Amino acid sequence: MLERFEVHDTTLLEGGRDEWVVASAHLAVDPASLANLRIADLDVAPRDDDGLVRFDADVRVLRPTTASNGRVLVVVPNRGMTGGVPFSLDADPMRAALGIPDPGDRFLLDRGWTIAWCGWQWDVARAQGYLGVTAPVADVEPGWMRVEFRLDAAQPDHPLSDSSPFFQFTDYPTVDVDDLDAVLTVRPTPLGESVVIPRSDWRFSDTRHVEVDGGFEPFLWYELVYRSAYAPVAGVGLLAVRDVGAHLRESHDHALAFGVSQSGRFLRQFLFDGLNVDEHGRQVFDGVFAHIASARRGEFNERYAQPSLTHPLTPSYGPPYDTAGLLETQRAVGGAPKLFLTNSAWEYWRGDGALVHQDAVTGADLPEDPDARAYLIAGTDHIGATAIKEFMPTANPTHVLDAATVMRALFVRLEQWACDGEPPPPTRVPRRSDGSAVERDEVLKKFHGVATPDVGTLPWTPMIDPESTQWPLALGERRVALVSDVDPGGNEIAGIRLPAVAVPVAAYTGWNPRVARPDLPDVLYEFVGSRLPLQSSDAVPDRATREAQVRAAARTLVDDGFLLEEDLERVVDDTVQLFDEEEK
Repeated sequence: MLERFEVHDTTLLEGGRDEWVVASAHLAVDPASLANLRIADLDVAPRDDDGLVRFDADVRVLRPTTASNGRVLVVVPNRGMTGGVPFSLDADPMRAALGIPDPGDRFLLDRGWTIAWCGWQWDVARAQGYLGVTAPVADVEPGWMRVEFRLDAAQPDHPLSDSSPFFQFTDYPTVDVDDLDAVLTVRPTPLGESVVIPRSDWRFSDTRHVEVDGGFEPFLWYELVYRSAYAPVAGVGLLAVRDVGAHLRESHDHALAFGVSQSGRFLRQFLFDGLNVDEHGRQVFDGVFAHIASARRGEFNERYAQPSLTHPLTPSYGPPYDTAGLLETQRAVGGAPKLFLTNSAWEYWRGDGALVHQDAVTGADLPEDPDARAYLIAGTDHIGATAIKEFMPTANPTHVLDAATVMRALFVRLEQWACDGEPPPPTRVPRRSDGSAVERDEVLKKFHGVATPDVGTLPWTPMIDPESTQWPLALGERRVALVSDVDPGGNEIAGIRLPAVAVPVAAYTGWNPRVARPDLPDVLYEFVGSRLPLQSSDAVPDRATREAQVRAAARTLVDDGFLLEEDLERVVDDTVQLFDEEEK
């Protein structure tokens, strides 16, 4: 429970229209409470004299100073960053990482929403302004763990964490720099066969770094299995979001939660562990929106957890994948929210996106869950419209499809469902029943004159024991991987089709191979799609005809509930401008 909400600073913004609050949540939880029993190692965490485990979390609140609608959106930070205000357009990207987020067009604020960010990740650099949580450290015996990484450039050494040139996380130190039982391996593909690097060729340069003779090479997957005794109780981050959400809910009529990518996976874990009721049994969030989280969870509630992981497979990527399985515990304890699960085409091409709504063994369509909706946003990728793609080593050009307008229409549909009882549009995803869900090799055969990945190297989801604590991780039989089929031009036919996909001048995909290297297989590069020539011979219509077709496609999205009327003209203008830039 939240013992104290400490406000450190309050700043008026936008000429007094908004209020920005910098605060800390001081929390105390009973390890013996039924509401907390699923938190790993909480029972061996340090306790105060009253038997409670205490910790604190960073909180930020942005709210309009007048005209509140009585609703609060709790945003789960991605790797400690506040980011921009969700569902806003025209936000300054330079303000999106840390500090006060840019409200952009004030979509939520002008509707009276309070927006709160709650730190939950124990290993972020809080001293640099990232939002995190102070996790108690359990007193445990040394145990085995792993650090796995893939680099885009050569590197002389690597920290014992998931740190990268972009993010720095707290390391898990080794218990013995001379440990002869530690093992370093390397492989050329995500799920390829690993080769052991002789112990004489690598070493711990100190308790927090590993180095190898000649340095670590780019585009190879390295895995180090070693022992550590540093065991922060990572799962208190889940309790922080629960109890801060419960506190905010007390002063609001409704509460929703939102997370993207890592933080979307966090919300799936939150529901998997049945944490949407507080210690008094009261429901916390009426609705949960998890974007590009796919069918995965993450290392958010286990010993030696690395919440920041981007590439490695982990036991929490095991079953359940589907929504009914995900919500089983939550339904048993009560408080199941209305749930939106949205994904880009890239999550499907990684081999796990369709597991949300398909049988993992047969690929058969699963029935719609009564409390959830799933949507594929066709042709989009994990990163979206960002300039960072220009610097990624991809074989094909990337694209800048932007799903922001669709996302905010979906948020309104979730709000109407969770708060007002108005059902949203049905799930829209690839289906075996209508022929829109196919194997990935079938799609790749339809592309000619462009770079494609080696089919044998495509990532896939293995059967993983979700309770496994053994490293290297045992990988079982592969789960079925289905994606959307494509039309003659090469654009996906299933899901929500942006006007740029429905009336295209190019083929937009959720896959893009890494730049070719003669000594390595052609694998998919992570997170990005391709912008390719249309694969059909049909002529592109003239500008006037095309604009009319784009407007008709946008109108269809409005009619179907996937675009707000107020955003129609903007989408038409942006799509026409995109086409003009594509043809230059």
